[in-house]
Amino acid sequence: MLIAIRRWGLGVLFALLAAWACAALAQPAQQPRRTAANGRSLACRAAALTLRTDAHTVRRINQRIIKTLDAKRYAAAAVALRRAALDHADAWAGNALGDLYAAGLGVPRSSARAFHWYLWSARRGNRFAERRVANAYLNGVGTKANAAAAARWFRRGMAPWQIAVIAAGLGATYARGYLAPSNLRKARYYGHTSVTELRALVREPNAQADYLLGQDYAAGRNVRRDPAAAHRYLCRAVHLGYLPAAAAVLEPESRSP
Repeated sequence: MLIAIRRWGLGVLFALLAAWACAALAQPAQQPRRTAANGRSLACRAAALTLRTDAHTVRRINQRIIKTLDAKRYAAAAVALRRAALDHADAWAGNALGDLYAAGLGVPRSSARAFHWYLWSARRGNRFAERRVANAYLNGVGTKANAAAAARWFRRGMAPWQIAVIAAGLGATYARGYLAPSNLRKARYYGHTSVTELRALVREPNAQADYLLGQDYAAGRNVRRDPAAAHRYLCRAVHLGYLPAAAAVLEPESRSP
């Protein structure tokens, strides 16, 4: 200790001791944060398992309903679709029931009832229903015309794939020089555009955008690789009921390269 005092001086030694004390005091404070993070991770995995298990049940039910529809037994199919929607929060069933009301098959034709089920399904993440809701708001079919609502539902149902994914694909094309001459400036531009669009969309929220942004962070695609951020976005998608995100959470090795 005396040697250290002579070599560094009292001021430096006190600074080192203070830093050590602060680090020691910080350890207990960090423990609750780690515990909370572990709890969130476990909750995410539990939600992913539930989502995947429920999906298997719903898939079996839907296969039976599809056979009923193929046999043109529309009244029986409408009953089964309503039960699947209400008992299992089946977004596909809600969208299909909306189609029956729109066409008047097995149920009285009603654009208002069709819109009701399209909106119900869209809120549970069905892409086809999201686009039907957007068109309904745009044209005032089954509901009052609402341009702002139409734009919002078009963004939810179309933007992740038709804007963000296409931009990412263009960036990869220019980066690799497959279908066009290699151009790293354009590759960076389109990659940045894709990530920017996804970051805007996840604020709405948008399960598909959360999933795609999580995959980008997992692979280091157009962003710096960040497993923690990837897990966070994928878990958001899981809690929004997006099935592909469940597989990405439960089987990280299956995430997009």
